[in-house]
Amino acid sequence: MFEISNSFIFQTMLKSSVFLGLSAGMLGVFISYQRRSIEINALAAGSFVGTLLLFLLTSLGFSVNPYVFSQVDKHIYSFVGSILGVLIMITILNILYKTNRLHPHIIQSLMTAVLLGVGITLITSIKQAGGALDSGIDVYLFGETTSLTNEEFYFLRIITISIVFLLLIFFRRMRIVIFNLDIAKTTHFHTKFYIHLINIFVICLVALSVKLMGVFLAVSIFLIPSVTARLWSRRLFPIMILSGFIGALGGGIGSVIAGSISRVSSGIAITIVLSTMFFLSLILSPYKGLLGHWLRRKK
Repeated sequence: MFEISNSFIFQTMLKSSVFLGLSAGMLGVFISYQRRSIEINALAAGSFVGTLLLFLLTSLGFSVNPYVFSQVDKHIYSFVGSILGVLIMITILNILYKTNRLHPHIIQSLMTAVLLGVGITLITSIKQAGGALDSGIDVYLFGETTSLTNEEFYFLRIITISIVFLLLIFFRRMRIVIFNLDIAKTTHFHTKFYIHLINIFVICLVALSVKLMGVFLAVSIFLIPSVTARLWSRRLFPIMILSGFIGALGGGIGSVIAGSISRVSSGIAITIVLSTMFFLSLILSPYKGLLGHWLRRKK
């Protein structure tokens, strides 16, 4: 059982979840309005498979320099594999969108199911190969914040803080691009830049969230805070700020629970906390909550 009294590991675990929850919650507002929840599942599955493929190829001797791999932390390979997996997944989805008449959500669901099956097969192959790569490979299923190294945490913090900073700076432009792309094209700023910027944010955070939340639950830290925040406000900027706060709070509480209770993964704990906050908001929210609706009917 993880000892919560170990301050270094506990602080790293807590801060990682808070930073990820803050940035993913804020970005999740734009994702939810774009209706990209199923796409996030597909990208998480692509990130999962990309990481496992890189690990497997390295274990089979396809590394450029095995000595270098033995000296470099495995998290570097993990993040590189995640990014490559997400980029390949985006490419495949775009090709399928153009060559099929199926609805994009159907294509995304099919690709998610296929890649999850491939990922489970790869995990089995890696475990059979054994060696150093087998250590901790299960964290990609349901997440584990205690597996983060100090270098990995600083890397995550730089990316998440940068995303939060850029979201605040470019909020107005992104709002126009998200809600009315036709009007945005008539203005004098580059709409493609902001569209690509949002996609870059998505790629980075999906690649980071797979290890902390797991491939099955990565989408929850993006969407549950944003949906919960929309129950408490009707304006986009307060929704984004509140969503980031809910994501950070849920990530922090969930990581504490995961660190305190044996055999509870961080992804499951954080998702349960965020879901609890959503259902409480669904009841107590003055705008769209069940209690507010009941009181208005009484009047």
